[in-house]
Amino acid sequence: MYRNIDWDAITIKNNFLFQETLRNKSLCKQLLERVLHIQVKTIRYMETEKTMKAQLSSKNTRLDVYVEDKDGNVADIEMQTTDTKSVINYDERDEKTIIRELPLRTRYYQNIIGTNMLRRGMHYRELRKAYVIFICTFDPFGAGLPVYHFTYRCKENDSLQMGDLTENIFLNVKAADKTDDEELAAFLRYVNGQKSDSSFTKKLDEEATRIKNNDDWRLKAMTLDMEIKDMKKREREKGKQESKIEIAKAMLADGMEIAKVAKLTKLSVKEVTALA
Repeated sequence: MYRNIDWDAITIKNNFLFQETLRNKSLCKQLLERVLHIQVKTIRYMETEKTMKAQLSSKNTRLDVYVEDKDGNVADIEMQTTDTKSVINYDERDEKTIIRELPLRTRYYQNIIGTNMLRRGMHYRELRKAYVIFICTFDPFGAGLPVYHFTYRCKENDSLQMGDLTENIFLNVKAADKTDDEELAAFLRYVNGQKSDSSFTKKLDEEATRIKNNDDWRLKAMTLDMEIKDMKKREREKGKQESKIEIAKAMLADGMEIAKVAKLTKLSVKEVTALA
């Protein structure tokens, strides 16, 4: 079924290929070191592609590459693209919508990470650093910077940091030539579709090429893509159903007859009766 896909056209920008490539611990560590400018000795993978939520009633979400170092510090690395031409791509929103949502998604991801980091009975002091890193194939804030690095600071005194141990970083692959960090610039250029021009990006490209030529990975990628599409479809349908129920409740509260409410909301008479 997947033999008709042009797999050669798929690049590191593809979420599934990106996730699998960074399963290589050495490459993942090197990327973190280039982005965070810290030495990363060892990492362990949390549950990549894991569906996570802050609490039972919260929105489900999937983290691309979710790793922890030996000290318990956590990093979530996300590939963010609005390239609808990708063969395997389940994000159908436009770039403007993505840009508007990114800060809010970052806030939610940090909430999820914090909730999963702090187990029952643990003290807040046991929270460790949490990095959320977005690799964007567009300029997320429109200021032309290659890196946007955010920490909480005091509005009245910019030199005073809150110290909550969270950092949010957005990489702009379109501005690779605006950074003096050659290692980072090479990575940004590579993601942007230019030829690998550093030892790190060459290794990254070799690993990505090896993976996408693997039949097992191709089948896994297509299967996961279909699962995600089905999940999003179910979520949309659930949202529509919940909306109908809220409208039906309002109509009933206004004294409208059950049969008419059922007709207008397209709920069954039995469903509407249960709400009365």
